[in-house]
Amino acid sequence: MRRTPKAICALLAEQSASGDSVANFCAERDLKMGTFYAWKKKYRGEAGAEQVGFCKIVPKQEKEGATLQLPSGLRLQISGLPLPELAELILTLDRAYA
Repeated sequence: MRRTPKAICALLAEQSASGDSVANFCAERDLKMGTFYAWKKKYRGEAGAEQVGFCKIVPKQEKEGATLQLPSGLRLQISGLPLPELAELILTLDRAYA
């Protein structure tokens, strides 16, 4: 018996939602497990079938910190800014108060 892609996706979603093993699910519906797994591979990601594979992982970038000691003894600790932005901030402050 040939099934439409829509019917196959419905069967895949039904098995996933049932919590039943593939072996039991196939036996109850007179399906061959090999056919079921071929459908799962072909139609994965469609109509609610579970996705399997790799996903992209983006590492968290650590923010750099710095300590600025002024001649007056004032000490300023800055963190959470990348060094180029920190340098630009210091130059802007220097120009504003020079």
